[in-house]
Amino acid sequence: MKMKKYYRFLSMIMVLAVSVTFAFAQDSQSTSAIDESTKNADGSYSSTKFDEAQRPEDSYLAKFHAIDVVNKLMKQNLDSIYLLKVIVTNYSDKGWKGDYDKVYTGYKRGMELYYKRNIIYSRVEFETNKKDIGDLLKKIIVEYKKDTQAMLNECADKILLLHLDATTHSDPNKSEELYNNQLRLQIAYGQFDDALNAEINHYNEGAIYHYRVSKSYAIKIMESLSKPEDRDSLHDKLKVHKADNLNRIYETAKAKQAEQAPKQ
Repeated sequence: MKMKKYYRFLSMIMVLAVSVTFAFAQDSQSTSAIDESTKNADGSYSSTKFDEAQRPEDSYLAKFHAIDVVNKLMKQNLDSIYLLKVIVTNYSDKGWKGDYDKVYTGYKRGMELYYKRNIIYSRVEFETNKKDIGDLLKKIIVEYKKDTQAMLNECADKILLLHLDATTHSDPNKSEELYNNQLRLQIAYGQFDDALNAEINHYNEGAIYHYRVSKSYAIKIMESLSKPEDRDSLHDKLKVHKADNLNRIYETAKAKQAEQAPKQ
């Protein structure tokens, strides 16, 4: 009786072993069909970009960690790419288009490898993509800092002139205007300092957002203290900044019409 139970148990183990082996064989064939050109005999992947000294680790544990990294970077990088798309389009004269195209292509390459189940090299591409995004954001931050500083300097000059105006202290409306804009300027400089701290801490997206808030307060000051005859020219000067502060792409009516027109 005991022998029968033993043989039955042994048979079950053999069936399970055959099933598992068959499943792994099927998975191997499926993966090979997806990316046959880069799959090695041992189940790992190779790339012409790396030699054997540089090729990423392709163990089971490495794949497990790669899945977590890829899932996180897929969303993070995509959010950053949308931010970059807005900025690069709004400030097309800055020469950032080539850098943006590189970032966009790198993200696509990472996604292609992910869908081909080549998770190790997908991780490599997404990590490279994250670095390229950071490099472009650093270039953008330099320009944002210049623009914000110039706006704040202009606001400080306007507020100083209002403060030195003899009628300001005797006119309640002008006195209130001075007080409100002084508060705005303090907040704007506070946001500027926060942006600098974000740069130091390598929080590039955070620096962008703080500079935007600082610029938005500066714009309110300039609009508040502008003369009626200067408002049209001020609008033209600030329109792209205002749209960008809202994370929107500024487009002229003509550009929209050209984009929406049917192609011949």
